[in-house]
Amino acid sequence: ESDARQWREMAVFYRTNAQSRVLEESFMQSGVPYKVIGGTRFYDRREVKDALAYIRCAANPLDEVSLKRVLNVPKRGIGDTSIRKLDAFAFARGTGFVESMRQAKDAGVSGPAVKGIAAFLEVIDSLVDCQDEPPAEVIRQILEATGYIKELEAEETIEAAGRIENLQELLGAAQEYARIDEFLEQVALVADTDDIDADNRVMLMTMHAAKGLEFPV
Repeated sequence: ESDARQWREMAVFYRTNAQSRVLEESFMQSGVPYKVIGGTRFYDRREVKDALAYIRCAANPLDEVSLKRVLNVPKRGIGDTSIRKLDAFAFARGTGFVESMRQAKDAGVSGPAVKGIAAFLEVIDSLVDCQDEPPAEVIRQILEATGYIKELEAEETIEAAGRIENLQELLGAAQEYARIDEFLEQVALVADTDDIDADNRVMLMTMHAAKGLEFPV
């Protein structure tokens, strides 16, 4: 009980949101509840979830949820109508989503989406070929093959710069593992932690987000 009272009076400050990753993992491993203030938990950030979806596709190209998350990320001209056609085709033929993509024209997909799907399949096939490589190398190939970093750099915004920093942090985290399955297992452990004891958590925030007088410790 005394420890619980202490948690809500404590905080850890850092320079940028990308630096929360190592703290979140450490707290999770130590059983210390935490909450990220003024930001999103590291593995819940959009660009991180996108990169992880690509990694899951490399480990399992039949992972429909992951495939659909990044099918049009970065943008490839593939809209909801095309996805519905692929779904209907897969259902009618009793095949998987990835197989319906390989028959996109037969599924009724037309226009720029056909080219976009072909480009996406090229990326996925190249990732499957390197699924036995270290996860950090797979992430590098993902970021290069998809042009994800280039698209963020082209935005020239502070938000985009933060997203790039988060991806670099993810790359650094992946370097600690030799196999994709080991890396994804660790990610799942951290990402699935519940926000229990909402009033008794260590607060994590950037120095910019802190007012300076919130915590006695």
